[in-house]
Amino acid sequence: MDEQAFGITMLGRPLFTSLFVGLILGDVQQGVIVGAALESMFMGAIMVGAAVPPEVYASGVLGCAFAVITGTGTATAVALALPVSVFLLYSVINFATRIVAAHLGYDLGTKFLQQSEENNLMSRMTHAAGVLGMTVIGAMIAAQVSLSTALTFDVGGSEIVLQDLFDSIFPGLLPLLATFACVALYKKGVKTIWIILGIFAICIIGTCLGVFAAA
Repeated sequence: MDEQAFGITMLGRPLFTSLFVGLILGDVQQGVIVGAALESMFMGAIMVGAAVPPEVYASGVLGCAFAVITGTGTATAVALALPVSVFLLYSVINFATRIVAAHLGYDLGTKFLQQSEENNLMSRMTHAAGVLGMTVIGAMIAAQVSLSTALTFDVGGSEIVLQDLFDSIFPGLLPLLATFACVALYKKGVKTIWIILGIFAICIIGTCLGVFAAA
């Protein structure tokens, strides 16, 4: 409650809660001693990133109360607080969270599927995913596939580089055509290893004949 009203004041730490336990049970000195010992043990028990620390609030109160009531001292409080903190974290809280999360996930998932069916949302999401996938594939072709021609033509005394003509009309045309050719061969049942060997052979022969430009 203090964190909701005043921000993170750390009043739930054992150093403070044990003082209140000592006041309630009539032994402030023992409560302070036990609280200091528990605080030194749980000093590094803070949440960092996704790491969940042990439960220090209830375990500190229970450990201090048991030590003050029985008069057994700090060692008993420390010995009791640690297993209680682990139990509360990994048993009670974890089990309760799993139950709540399972019911919540089922309800939200059922509602989402019903709304998707009513609003035709799933088909639109599938279509959007397909568009995104084709866009990514197209970008991968332009970025990963490299193919250019070294052919030139002499027209009216001026030399025309065929690759410059392709780049001015349709950049990346040759890599796109090569990809489509590989896809067509694959759909016809040609094995992948033969397609790869064919690419090697065509590129080596074409480069030697001056058809393709060396990378």
